[in-house]
Amino acid sequence: MPSHALVTENGVVARTLLNRNVDTTVRYDVIVVGSGMGGGVLASALADAGKRVLILEAGSLLFPTHIGNLPRRLLIGLFQKHIWSLWEDFKVINYNNVQGSVYEGGQGFNLGGRSIFWGSFIPTLAGWELDAFPAAVKQYLLDAGPTGGYPVARRVFNADTPAPSAFQTTSKDTLNQTLPGWNAEDASVGVEYTGATNWSIPAGIFSTADLIIEDQLVQRPPNLGSEREPLTVNLNHAAWNVTFDAADNKRATGVHCFDLLDKVERTYTADTIVLSAGTLESAKIALLSGINNPMIGRGVTDHTILYRHFVIPPNALATTPPSETEPKSAKILLRHPSASRDAHAFDIIVELGAEFNQGRYVNPEHLEQDENIRAGYMLCEIVFQFYSPILDANAITLNSGNPGDPVNVFMQAALPGQPLIDEARELATRIFAAYGAQPVLHEPPLLAADGKADLVPAKVGGVAHEVGSLRMAGDGNGVVDADLRFVGYKNLYACDNSVFPMSPAGNPSLTLVALAKRLADHIQANPGT
Repeated sequence: MPSHALVTENGVVARTLLNRNVDTTVRYDVIVVGSGMGGGVLASALADAGKRVLILEAGSLLFPTHIGNLPRRLLIGLFQKHIWSLWEDFKVINYNNVQGSVYEGGQGFNLGGRSIFWGSFIPTLAGWELDAFPAAVKQYLLDAGPTGGYPVARRVFNADTPAPSAFQTTSKDTLNQTLPGWNAEDASVGVEYTGATNWSIPAGIFSTADLIIEDQLVQRPPNLGSEREPLTVNLNHAAWNVTFDAADNKRATGVHCFDLLDKVERTYTADTIVLSAGTLESAKIALLSGINNPMIGRGVTDHTILYRHFVIPPNALATTPPSETEPKSAKILLRHPSASRDAHAFDIIVELGAEFNQGRYVNPEHLEQDENIRAGYMLCEIVFQFYSPILDANAITLNSGNPGDPVNVFMQAALPGQPLIDEARELATRIFAAYGAQPVLHEPPLLAADGKADLVPAKVGGVAHEVGSLRMAGDGNGVVDADLRFVGYKNLYACDNSVFPMSPAGNPSLTLVALAKRLADHIQANPGT
């Protein structure tokens, strides 16, 4: 039974590979609180630029890589999909739900944060989804040139699409014919190298644990220019609050934290401070720091996700080209070109052969057993992810002034309008019919009493897409501005999902990494200002 508590340990791998330094007299160019998707990419980019960077991470080293690059839990004969299925064993519950809250998320307190437990899907966001961002940020993200946000972020991820196959192509054709007006495209994923079999999308799934450890170990030859100082990574350091200059309370000076290994409080100093501890924890640190903005913690939002598992019987795939000898899989994204906040405001992700399109496998006997039990039935999933504006009634608040106490969370579901739900059910019904789909064993019928698809709502916070507790705005009415700097402060920033000013339909990872790269450029150009 998982404990869901923060793990404090100091194993030999962490001691050998990471550069811990508890000397508080060292002054850094930048302190980054948190090592997840935003903080890890930001710290890496700043170190590449020659900055002296300290990462403060409350957790320990769980894995040096994404868990999808490690042996996975194979559920022989049962529905399985997620490469991050071990998340339930290692997530941390460091919050209290207040009455009426339906939040059921978890936090990744470990090197790499939640980036070692994610599904690797990195769609770009459409222009209509980005309307809530400041104009300059939207323009940067949508710039298709080599310095545009999404092209830059895709290079960080070594982005790829599922390995080309006749089944992938046939599946896109089928979906385009089944849903006229919608566009089926290969689902882009964050990977590092091509897998060894045709059973899966490329392996080597991106995580900032990999990135940070490599940054710590890399050595730059003198002939390549300025010397590169390795990242300093202090694990098991729970950040409590930001400290400020006594003569200028708008200038951050450092981070006060608690070393969970040595059981002592320490304050580290730097020219620039960035909170990247996640949507809940960054808000908590900001509140404990006494930052003067009543919007801190307000509006934390997670978009609605409706999904359904199903199986395709063997005879329904008789027209599939017989030349493919490996197990078939396809991962496809469908979006409507005329989507807006009021029409078609959702992404559709279809995974056919879902057990094979994520992760890696070692023992072919296990796969053979799984295939024999399934007798040719293909496991599949359809997912609808809806756009949502910020819900101002939702809030993160302090439980007390004790920094060791978890925050209080009030979060209600961001329910889309009924016409959007009806549209999603109609589209799913068509897809089920096109494939002759059947329910997974022991699950309810695919269609409800009204003859439309019976879709299941995902848990609020279940896939870590919650946003908005430190929302961005370009008019001074947010918590951070277009450069992710806290409004009214000189050198204090945030860089995680908390800065999103809406909850997009698409997964937020690619956009967050683009924002992290943009912030790295800004800090280089404006050191300590």
